[in-house]
Amino acid sequence: MSWIELLFWICSFLAFYTYIGYPVLLIGISIFASKQRHVDGNHWTSVSILITAFNEEAVIEEKLQNCRALDYPEGKLEILIGSDGSTDRTDEILQKHANDAIRFISFAQRRGKAAVLNDIAQLAQGEILVFSDANSMYHGDAIKKLVAYFVDRSVGGVCGRLVLLNPNGKVEAEGERLYWDFENYLKHLEGKIKTVVGANGAIYAIRRELFKPLPTDKVVMDDFLIPLSVVRAGYDVIYEKNAVAWEFAAPNVNAEFKRKVRIGAANFHGIREVLSLLVPLKGFIAFGLWSHKIIRWMVPFLLLAVLAANLQLLGRTFYDALFALQAILYGLAIIAWILDRFNVHVRWLIYPHYFVMANLALFVGFLKFVTRTQKPAWTRVER
Repeated sequence: MSWIELLFWICSFLAFYTYIGYPVLLIGISIFASKQRHVDGNHWTSVSILITAFNEEAVIEEKLQNCRALDYPEGKLEILIGSDGSTDRTDEILQKHANDAIRFISFAQRRGKAAVLNDIAQLAQGEILVFSDANSMYHGDAIKKLVAYFVDRSVGGVCGRLVLLNPNGKVEAEGERLYWDFENYLKHLEGKIKTVVGANGAIYAIRRELFKPLPTDKVVMDDFLIPLSVVRAGYDVIYEKNAVAWEFAAPNVNAEFKRKVRIGAANFHGIREVLSLLVPLKGFIAFGLWSHKIIRWMVPFLLLAVLAANLQLLGRTFYDALFALQAILYGLAIIAWILDRFNVHVRWLIYPHYFVMANLALFVGFLKFVTRTQKPAWTRVER
């Protein structure tokens, strides 16, 4: 076997492994190695919900109403909202609703989500910190479902389930919805075995004493670094599928692309912060990080290497067929992209389109990471 063939098969295997092999392994491991957790539905510890907002006038009032409707004892729940230099009516709306249970902190200078979270976390009085987004709405019992696990001292964090709604049946939203269903299932399996290797920013909770300030000099993902800081402290972060938050899916693939570029840049910045967890001696957490995160983030480069190697191997029937399959995949994605320009959407085309778009966004995110052109302050993308 030549080195080009070896490169082709190693890169192909890694790309296949992170999307297919790892979930299959998790299913097998979970059959024999599931941890039992102690749960107490009457564990009414105090909770602080932390929300960062930037120009959220369209949703912030609904979010406040949603928080007030949560099924949790009065006096045990506070909501802290930090407005990161909002220039619309967000501050005006928040000021109108501020009271003892809803605390509003306005920051004149826009600094980014991490800086705002660091500041409002220091003001929180609850024993449990719940992190939420301004456009994420909670089911009434969501906080109760999260908090029930903290009676178990081995649990330092709990990740809830994000459900993406597509009320208008938009075909272009199907890719993102399928992705989140896949991610939720992986989190379920990881938490069942030991610990998840990342939450989602819409709904997750940690013990207040385990919060560590986030870096503010670069874009980072709080729902990646905060849960891993909990794991680094020796606790598990588990997944509770019945603690549900919902959001509307992105209105189009272009909007989702911009969001994923920012997330991609933040993910690459975050690797440096979790290097100590990547050594094999860390056991399952290292296995999960490499399998679920690091290799997944390398897929754009793996795909490019597979394509380049395959070009060198043309002339043999087997490799000709594999090249044809790649050409079909990318061709379908391009066709879907062209049709999207004319607002034409074919349901089965959205899947190759979304796969290629997500990996292209990761690649662009990597470029922004190496050039440090992705700023900590985010540009709001509609969802």
